[in-house]
Amino acid sequence: MKSLWAVRKAQVVGIDLSANERQESGICLLREGKVRTWRVRTDDELVTLVQWLRPHLVAIDAPLSLPLSGWLRPCDRTLLRRGIRLFPVTMGAMRQLTERGIRLRQQLEGMGFTVVEVFSGGAQDVLGLPRKHHDLTKLRDGLKALGLEGIKDDATHDELDAITAAFVGWLWLCGLSEQLSDGQGGGIVMPLPYPPLFLEGVRLYQQGFYWHAHEAWEELWRNSTEPYCSFLKALIQIAAALIHCERNEWQGVRNLLRRVQRYLEQCPDEVWGVDVAALRRQVAAFQAEVEALLTGLKRRFNWRLKPKLCPDGMLPLKRERLRRALSDFVRRS
Repeated sequence: MKSLWAVRKAQVVGIDLSANERQESGICLLREGKVRTWRVRTDDELVTLVQWLRPHLVAIDAPLSLPLSGWLRPCDRTLLRRGIRLFPVTMGAMRQLTERGIRLRQQLEGMGFTVVEVFSGGAQDVLGLPRKHHDLTKLRDGLKALGLEGIKDDATHDELDAITAAFVGWLWLCGLSEQLSDGQGGGIVMPLPYPPLFLEGVRLYQQGFYWHAHEAWEELWRNSTEPYCSFLKALIQIAAALIHCERNEWQGVRNLLRRVQRYLEQCPDEVWGVDVAALRRQVAAFQAEVEALLTGLKRRFNWRLKPKLCPDGMLPLKRERLRRALSDFVRRS
């Protein structure tokens, strides 16, 4: 995921918080795909380290609110409905952890830091990684496979959960995650239930990095099965078509879009949260515009006909880039 690391260079601190100061908490700094980890015990040590690191976001693996009533918050119930296991935040050590998390959040927010709640174990479920108590080695290798560098071979379970927390926080900054509401204005930030490389490509596509999006999807396509293989081929060809639009190569765009329609015809009406039926209609409008340019009925391409991609649950950009991003154009043309 190096292309997106370059686009979003924010520093994120992930904290795998322990229930009390007698136990170690894992801390991770994530910046441009590289991680560095520490283990601390006390709140003072933790806050001092965060102040020194000065991250754009702090992602804490601990509940940061208590239920208004009953045993569970709305976000907890949502996770249980999705088959993700968790302990009620009001019971035993979880209550102690929650109260510590709330105090820490208030202290860090008072210093001007942005803080979100994450759930590393649940995020690992969504990302297809084993939780720490199942297989520590596979969890470490799985995090490395996400493109994270600098993970130590002897990293503890606290450090690996802190790395997961930092990664989820980074996804949140990139608009590649969702927040499940706790009914109190906050909630748990979770990765979207789609492959990270697919989401990377979508966000790059939305930002006008068409070649970079093409590369992300192509990497995922190599190991995909149907209907995902045809779906990814269609997206790759759409990105290529938009690059050709910048060069006014309309015959090439026509050929690419014909392939796109053939690939989309092999897909169901929804893939990875994308409304494929709507995408087919957008591609048809794109094709009609290109035909008008080729036959002389129009002289200028309407960039607003760029097909839109926004999987269910993913927050759209406030302003999507239609034409190709300059850095993508300069580096790849």
